[in-house]
Amino acid sequence: MSLEKDVVGRIDAEWIAQEAYKLLDIPSVTLEEKAACDCFEDQLGRLGLKVDVREITPGRNNLYARIEGTGDGPTLLLNGHLDTIPIGDCVEVGREGDRITGRGSTDMKGGIAAMLGAAKAISESGVRLKGDLLFTGVVGHEEPEAKKDGPLALVDDVKSGRLACDRILIVEGGAELWVMSMGSMVFTITLHSDRGGTHTNYVPFGENPIRQVGGLIQRIVERQQELNDGDVHPLAGTERIDLGIVNAGDYFNRTPKACVLTGTRRWLPGKNVSSILIELESLAEPYARQGELKLDVEMALEREPFETPIDDPVVQAAASAHLTVTGTEVEYVGRRLVGDANIYANATGVPTFYYGPSNETAHSDNEWVSVNRMADAAKVYALTAMRYCGTM
Repeated sequence: MSLEKDVVGRIDAEWIAQEAYKLLDIPSVTLEEKAACDCFEDQLGRLGLKVDVREITPGRNNLYARIEGTGDGPTLLLNGHLDTIPIGDCVEVGREGDRITGRGSTDMKGGIAAMLGAAKAISESGVRLKGDLLFTGVVGHEEPEAKKDGPLALVDDVKSGRLACDRILIVEGGAELWVMSMGSMVFTITLHSDRGGTHTNYVPFGENPIRQVGGLIQRIVERQQELNDGDVHPLAGTERIDLGIVNAGDYFNRTPKACVLTGTRRWLPGKNVSSILIELESLAEPYARQGELKLDVEMALEREPFETPIDDPVVQAAASAHLTVTGTEVEYVGRRLVGDANIYANATGVPTFYYGPSNETAHSDNEWVSVNRMADAAKVYALTAMRYCGTM
C-alpha cells in the first residue's frame, strides 16, 4: 500500500464528527473563547502533539502545534479561528444524519475538526514529512471588538520565526481553491456645514447640504459604472463601491449640520488603501466645495487585496489532492469579501489561500456542516501536506 493510500485510509469521518461536536458544544463568541481554547489544546495534546500556547489576553490563547519534518522540505501552516459570531437564533448543536448543526459548524469548527483529522492520520501512519506541518487555531477573528488580536499575533509569530512557514492554508470556505480577495474598506464621508441647523424656509434648496448629498450619491452611481467598464478580474469580477447608510438632518424643517454617507469600497490587486482613500476624497471634494462644506473622509476595517497564483506549488498540490479525493477538477475562485488571508499574505509575505469543507451556511441561522465533506477536506489537507512538504 502506498504512503498516500495508507494516510487517506486512516481518515475517520466519525472521529472527525465527534471532535467537531466537542468544539461546537462549547459556545465561543469572540472574546469569550477560553473554554474552546482549552478544548482545542486538549484535542491537539491527545494526538501526541506538543502544544505551544500563545496568550493573547488572559484565558484567550492562540494554539500552535507541529508535526516536525526532517528539515529537507518547505513548511505548511494550517490555520483556523476558534471564535464565532453571536449565537442569536441559530439552530441548536445537534446531529442529523450527515449534518452537524449549530453556530460555528460551518464557520469554522468543521474546518478545524478536519484539520485535526488530517493531523491524526499523518501522526498514526508514521509517515515522515520533509517539511514541518503546523496546526494553528486563533481567537479574535469575527467581531470588530477584538481588533483581530489573534490573527495579528499569528502574524507576529510568523515574522519572529516562532511559526516560520513557507505557505499558509486557511481551512475555511467550500471545497474550492479560494486564491484571491479584493481589498476592502468601510468609508465614511462627512459634509459639515458651518451654517448649522437653519430653518429650511430661509435657505434656498440649492444651498441645503442635502442637495450636495444627492449630487454625491449620483456621482457614486457613475463611479460604479466606470468600475464596471474597467478592469475585470477573471475570478472576482469588477471592483465595487456601495453605500449602506445615509444620515442627514435632525428635524423636518432644519438644514443639517452634517451629512454622513457610509459604505464599502472593494478594489483589485494593483491598488492600495492610500490610493483608494485619495480617490474617495477626490470623488467628494467637488460637492463639498460647491456647497461650501467641510469635507472629512475616514476609513475603517481596511484590508489590502491578496492573490496567490494558481500555479503556486502549494495551490497545485491542493488541486491534485482534491482531484484524488473527489475525482473532479477543483474550481479556483476569487472573492470581493475579505478574510484573514488578506492580513496574513500582506503582513508576512507568505502566500496564503483557502480550502474548506463548507461555506454556504456561514453566519446563517441554519448553520450546518457535512460530516462527509469534513472527512474529504481532511484527506485533501493530508495529501496537500505530503505533496507540498514532501515525504521520505
